[in-house]
Amino acid sequence: MDDLRAVAPSVTDHVSGCAECRDFIHGVRRIRELTRFEVASDVPDLAPAIMAKVEAEAEARRGRRLRKRAMRRPRLHGPRRRGDPRTRRVVGVGLAAGLVTGAVLTGGGLVSVHQTDTAALADVIPARLNGAASTLEGYRATFDITELDWTRAVPQRTFVADLAFREPESFLVRVHDTTRYPSAAWPRNDLSLVSDGHMWQASGPNPCPRAELPACPQSQPVVRTVVDRMPFDASTAMPTDVIVPMTVLAASDRVDVVGPVTVGGRAAIVVELTYQDATPLFGCLQFLGSWRPYYPTDRVLVALDQETWLPLRYQVYPAPTAERLAWAAAEGLPRELSTAPVFTATIRSVSTQVPPTDTFTLPPVEGAVDEGFKDLPLSSVALVAQATLIEPKQTEGLPVVRIGTLARTAARPYQAVTFAYARGLSWLTITRVTSWEQQAPYGVGPLAEAVPLLGGSAVALYEPASASEPRRLALHTDQGEFLVASNLPRSDLVAVASSLPVKGLALPETWSNRTWYGGSVRAGLGVEDAIFQAGFDVLLPRVLPTGYGAAAALLVQSGDSKGITITYRRPAAELGDGLLLTESTGQSLPPPSGADQQVVSLRGTLARWSPDEGRLEWIENGLYCSLAGPGFGLADLVSIAASLRGV
Repeated sequence: MDDLRAVAPSVTDHVSGCAECRDFIHGVRRIRELTRFEVASDVPDLAPAIMAKVEAEAEARRGRRLRKRAMRRPRLHGPRRRGDPRTRRVVGVGLAAGLVTGAVLTGGGLVSVHQTDTAALADVIPARLNGAASTLEGYRATFDITELDWTRAVPQRTFVADLAFREPESFLVRVHDTTRYPSAAWPRNDLSLVSDGHMWQASGPNPCPRAELPACPQSQPVVRTVVDRMPFDASTAMPTDVIVPMTVLAASDRVDVVGPVTVGGRAAIVVELTYQDATPLFGCLQFLGSWRPYYPTDRVLVALDQETWLPLRYQVYPAPTAERLAWAAAEGLPRELSTAPVFTATIRSVSTQVPPTDTFTLPPVEGAVDEGFKDLPLSSVALVAQATLIEPKQTEGLPVVRIGTLARTAARPYQAVTFAYARGLSWLTITRVTSWEQQAPYGVGPLAEAVPLLGGSAVALYEPASASEPRRLALHTDQGEFLVASNLPRSDLVAVASSLPVKGLALPETWSNRTWYGGSVRAGLGVEDAIFQAGFDVLLPRVLPTGYGAAAALLVQSGDSKGITITYRRPAAELGDGLLLTESTGQSLPPPSGADQQVVSLRGTLARWSPDEGRLEWIENGLYCSLAGPGFGLADLVSIAASLRGV
């Protein structure tokens, strides 16, 4: 990871099928991210050119705001705080000159916003989506898909995607590439993903760098198969958000409503997300094959059927920022207008009839990865629940659908028992682990948030949904380690964990304090405790994006240097790792990690901006400061950094 040696193909192949190795890599990268104290090198002074562009863009925005002030649409949901960097986000579909008073310009024409109480829907849509998910027994749909600017030689591609679902855990997606390519040398993105819950198989072409196209090897499709699969295993995910968007929209307190629209003759409500937050919608396409890139802050507009609350259409619009233009140029993309979609998926047909079970049948396959989960008969639920203490009084109305164990192996030297509960697309799992020898909580990382369980006498460690994991709560008890994971909202997760017949305890001191020859790390701290123990004056932001709050912190000491890292997240899902604020004494800027760093003026000094990492770094009065947010643009991070004040 540090010496940049090439990785052998056999290692890459192994990692692609080994969840434990992928988890290890993710953990090591997080450790490196949180403890990057290195010798600094000189940074080129690009400040004048960069700041000239920033000022020009700011002046242009001010002029546009003044011109549009008289035409600005009324807010469709509650007011945002002054200074929130997200208030600058442009919303709407196909907006060229603002919004006409009392109407929304959509792909279907002008529709009066007074036909639907969009302000009220902003609050109730999450509940409607949860209701739709829990009652959906079956689903079949066909989407027509158009993707622009994949390559210069192929500026437009088209696909037809067929999806099917049968509760609790059977899923199918088949993608047929209908594009007319310049020649047969171009690879087709014909994909397949099928699972009956116990067995999972994905097939399609290997991802190919767009710069190398069409010179990709035209070999047999890659086939990845997993047997004895754990219930609702995140490493072999079934991208069901395209059916009901549970990861972000259904788990939020409110959503960003754009307005009503008509799709295929059906009344729908359009909601807006950033591409980063909408990535689960694209999971049914991007598990294999080659696809064009999108910027984290590109806008995604999702049209939800007002009767079924199933997505009828979702589109991606380029973000209207200078940073996005620079990123697109580096990616080899043409200039793309923020008012025209570069990706559109529109439903052609949909049915909620339950597909037959043989729709999801898979034949035995040699060379499959065995996850080692052994199902137990459901008739033994009561006995196993009593023996393992997995007896929640609250399951949010979800019945048990699977129970089983993970046998011990050399790589898994502990015993795990899992209960899976599900109805429709809603699910939760409870795992109890015994003989756990690692000095860390099971299933969550060092920056998990300590949350009180209902009743106030117990505590658990919470992490929101990420790009690779669902929402989860870890409990350390005198009866072993417990992990509750779900796609339900956080409040439901807390209610389920609170109803278990065990008490969540504070982590042992030896788990929280780690010492090595160069220093120590103290994790598992609340933010206030970490600030109190930091040993220096900590700077905190007075401006945060809407919905973000301080979740957890850790302290690092290396020689005479003391450091603090605070994570800021949204409670439901944080698909871009949120915001990480790191401050330390006695440190200089670490070496640049790439060739695209820029210098910007910030807080009376010069800061280094690393676009690939989404990181601002600077030295202020002898204090090293770093603000990282891969899902945010430079203007957002500058605004947050400028608001830093001493505690």
